[in-house]
Amino acid sequence: MSADTSSIELVVSDRARTYIAERGGAVWVWLDPHRGIVGNHTYLEAHAQPPRTSLTTKFTRASRRPHRFRRLDADGLTVHYDFGRMEPPEELHLDRKGWRKGSHRLEAYWNGCVFVGDDIPLPGAPTRR
Repeated sequence: MSADTSSIELVVSDRARTYIAERGGAVWVWLDPHRGIVGNHTYLEAHAQPPRTSLTTKFTRASRRPHRFRRLDADGLTVHYDFGRMEPPEELHLDRKGWRKGSHRLEAYWNGCVFVGDDIPLPGAPTRR
């Protein structure tokens, strides 16, 4: 796959930018697929540490598998991402969630959506009928 990283627009909230900067300025994002009785869905995992280096990045099964990260430098941040065989999204959103200081975490969104998929349009894009 020849992913063109220049086509990814990075959308970062102010809270996420501060959170990432306090932890060295780098983010790792990878796919976290789930299978269920009613269907399959894929989330994005996002952390300020590489997979398998802390308790929070060892938690999911997807974080324990091998990754081939690509690098995107934008807006003073370094994003290491692994989208597997999928084409990269048009927009990669990063936000910091959590109310208390100990519960802060990064969340990543594929074209502004929680689920990953090529069939998910950008928010506000016209839908086909």
